[in-house]
Amino acid sequence: MKIVFMGTPEFAACFLKHLKESDFAEVVGVVTQPDRPAGRGRVLTPPPVKSLALEYGLPVLQPVDLKAPEFEEELRAFGADLFVVVAYSILPKNILGVAKFGAVNVHGSMLPKYRGAAPVQRAIADGLPATGVTVFRLDEKMDHGPILAQRVIPIDHQDTTASLLEKMVVPGCDALDDAINQLVTGTEKDLTQDHAQASGAPKLKKEEGLIDFNLPARVIHNRIRAFNPWPGGYGKLGGRMVYLRVTDVVGVGECKAPAGVGALTVGAVAFKDKRFFVGTGEGLLEVIEIQAEGKKPMPVADFMRGIQNHEGLAFC
Repeated sequence: MKIVFMGTPEFAACFLKHLKESDFAEVVGVVTQPDRPAGRGRVLTPPPVKSLALEYGLPVLQPVDLKAPEFEEELRAFGADLFVVVAYSILPKNILGVAKFGAVNVHGSMLPKYRGAAPVQRAIADGLPATGVTVFRLDEKMDHGPILAQRVIPIDHQDTTASLLEKMVVPGCDALDDAINQLVTGTEKDLTQDHAQASGAPKLKKEEGLIDFNLPARVIHNRIRAFNPWPGGYGKLGGRMVYLRVTDVVGVGECKAPAGVGALTVGAVAFKDKRFFVGTGEGLLEVIEIQAEGKKPMPVADFMRGIQNHEGLAFC
């Protein structure tokens, strides 16, 4: 089967690699976002999918306007049987009809739950014990088309968005193989989504990373994990903006703080036995790593060595 792959981030590149190394797919072209400035030097940088595609010697398209007639013409020239889309963009109606079997999308949730740009982040932030990956036929609406294959994926209480995306690759590739096999053999399940059960997963905003320590510790813990790697969970401590990496919630039954660390007011900090705790609206939050703005992440003990007076230290 001739496939044009469409995707941008590292997560998508994993699926391109899988297809390229499979014995049933011939990847004839790749579509990805334009190069963007990145890093402190704002150097123009290709997306991970483009970098991998060039390693394979595959032709790459980076359209700015998906509705442009010339983009449709370039796609038709590939003679593809199927478009495989992973973390790319909503395709316009005219593009969906170009390939023989249309387009399928790999989405990081158990659709119809968490339709949108940030399904993995939203599932972690909501404290779900599990999520999944869905391969479905693309139509004109966001994450709306009939389902071909799904796989359930557990969410560990320490999972971040980065780690959960890694866990999704293998079952996601398996689901993609399942879906493609259905199309090849004419055995499509084409399960219409229960649209009444749909929920949204809108794109993250930078300000969502600002920690409200009035929330329960468990909620903060989930949100910090969800916002790793971006936008991060952050707050102002001792006049400096810092980003936090958490290990667990303490003081609410899961684990206990050392002797001498009692109840803390909201945002108040305690540093005891090289362990760092913050008071919340319910329970304590234990932090294992802190990154001051513009600096590298460091263990809490190293960070606290740079603070002479711990008395009265608090997030504000």
